[in-house]
Amino acid sequence: MAEQEKRPPQSAREGGTAGSGSPSPHPPSDTDAEALSRLGRDLAAVQERQAGSRRAAAERSDPRSMRQVGKAWSLAIEMVAAVGVCVFIGWWVDRWLGSAPWGLLGFILLGIATAMWTAIRTAMRMQAQQQADDAAAAAGEKTEGD
Repeated sequence: MAEQEKRPPQSAREGGTAGSGSPSPHPPSDTDAEALSRLGRDLAAVQERQAGSRRAAAERSDPRSMRQVGKAWSLAIEMVAAVGVCVFIGWWVDRWLGSAPWGLLGFILLGIATAMWTAIRTAMRMQAQQQADDAAAAAGEKTEGD
C-alpha cells in the first residue's frame, strides 16, 4: 500500500497532466483517424440540416408565402360561411313556409354552388396575380442582365 502512494499518477509518468493540452506521447491510431473522420461526417450532416432549417425558416417568413396562407384561410372561411348562411336561410324558410326539408335542401345546394363559385373565382384571381408577378420578375431579370 505504501508503494502505491509513492508512485505518481499515470498522467504524471507520461509527462503531462490530464487535460493539460500537452500532446500524447503515442501517435494516433487508425481507430482515432476513423473516429475523427466519422466526427467530421456527423458535423457536416448537422451543419447541412441547420442550413436547411434556416432556408425553411426564411421561406416561411417570406411575405408572399404568408399572404398566400392568409388567402387560403380566407377562402376556407368564405366557403364555410356561404354554406352555413344558406343552411340557416333554408331552415328559416322551411319553418316559415312549413316546407321541410325542401327549403333546407335547396339552400344547401345553393350554398355549395356559391362556395364553389367563390373558390374558382378566387383561384383564377390568384393565378392571374401569380402570372403578373412572374412576368414582372422576368422583366426585372432581363433589365439586370442587359
